[in-house]
Amino acid sequence: MEQLPIPDWGLQCPGCGYPLRGLPSHRCPECGLRISIRELIRPWTRLRNPRVSGNELPVPDWGLTCPTCRRPLRGLPEHRCPQCGEAFDPQAFRPPGQWFVLDAGLCGSLPIAGVQALLAAEAVPYFPVAAKSLAEIYGGQAINLSGLRVPSEFFFEVLGLLQAARVEMAAARVKARTSFWICRGCGEENPGHFDICWNCQGARRPGR
Repeated sequence: MEQLPIPDWGLQCPGCGYPLRGLPSHRCPECGLRISIRELIRPWTRLRNPRVSGNELPVPDWGLTCPTCRRPLRGLPEHRCPQCGEAFDPQAFRPPGQWFVLDAGLCGSLPIAGVQALLAAEAVPYFPVAAKSLAEIYGGQAINLSGLRVPSEFFFEVLGLLQAARVEMAAARVKARTSFWICRGCGEENPGHFDICWNCQGARRPGR
């Protein structure tokens, strides 16, 4: 974020509104204000272009299925389903309009807050979409995050990020299950880092 000259991020001097694109330093030449780029960057600031277009081959793991027969499209060497023979246009999957809403329907088991952190880490621009909670309705301050509005041009990249996160989460769950051991004394399941059974206080025996 601190690179110079300042990239075309649509930023303006907070003091006088002077456009910051192309400046060789972090000081406004119009009013002399020292500029903190990090303070001007917002979640929806576009810092880069999408890394994928949607036309990549073989088809990446985006979780897409054939519109005709529902066969998964992952790994196909061409834009034609080998099961039903129908050609498909990857761009037909892209939501219409400039933005799409990334909500629970797309996130699935991934929490919206976690997806928000993922997009922020990958510099994918987004607008939070908030839903009013009971606390807010009755005078509180709490706001539920119901989704994220993301530029449609980042659609396929976001699908890839979500799929990778799901795979990582599934692997973590498998690892967590396999790290448990069964107490030979009482048959209770214990976390892998326990050396003493939480139920009967029996010591963990070799091989379990």
